[in-house]
Amino acid sequence: MGIFTQFVWLGGMLLEGVILVRSILGKSFAKYPLFYVYIASVLFTSGFLYVIYFVMPSKNVPFYWRAQYLTLALGCGVIFEISRNAFTQHVSLDRFVRWTMGMTFGIIFLLVAIHAFVLPHWNPSVNPADLERDLRLAQAVALLAIVFLTQYYGIEIGRNIKGMILGFGVYVGASIISLTLQLFVGAKFNTAWQVIQSSSYLAALSIWTVALWSYDPAPARPNEPPDPDYQRLAGRTRQVLGSIQEQLDRTPR
Repeated sequence: MGIFTQFVWLGGMLLEGVILVRSILGKSFAKYPLFYVYIASVLFTSGFLYVIYFVMPSKNVPFYWRAQYLTLALGCGVIFEISRNAFTQHVSLDRFVRWTMGMTFGIIFLLVAIHAFVLPHWNPSVNPADLERDLRLAQAVALLAIVFLTQYYGIEIGRNIKGMILGFGVYVGASIISLTLQLFVGAKFNTAWQVIQSSSYLAALSIWTVALWSYDPAPARPNEPPDPDYQRLAGRTRQVLGSIQEQLDRTPR
């Protein structure tokens, strides 16, 4: 393990610990529980992998991808939490974004499950980067949708949520680029991929440390006439969800 890798690894664990301590001292853990559970899980797995690297170096890569699947799933949950907090006063927009994300993430995991059960020789560990790239793309689309809707409808969000979005945006964007390059370049890109992944995550942790140092709720929405575009989207969202619920109610149990 090189000096740079150790610096990034240990530096990341230090920042994760600082974020968790500040969440307790600032009484913000209960405000963003999924995010802090995500940070805690990464801290635990990073410490575990650090020990495995020196004790059983041959097991480091398999353990890394198993831990990565867990953090990927938790990361998807954090996107839901970002949407809930960004659209806390816009229920229809939140339902629209959450429904879209749920369908996207669900389809990806369903395809993986179908491949695992239907194809006897298929194993996600053979090329685990494919699953991560697909989920990272889904996360990127969800984050872009949240940013677009908040900007389009002039929705103000607090410093905490802005920091979450920016940090995830940096990490997810860098991950997509590095995983795509790894697909085309091959094993020669593995070293550069590891540097990009770890460095972008360290950058995200730095952003989160500053943005989440103290709890900053979303600004209260002033009383103003409702946006007609928002009302139309809200109405369409309610109609779609109502139709889906009606179809489910008619389905024989």
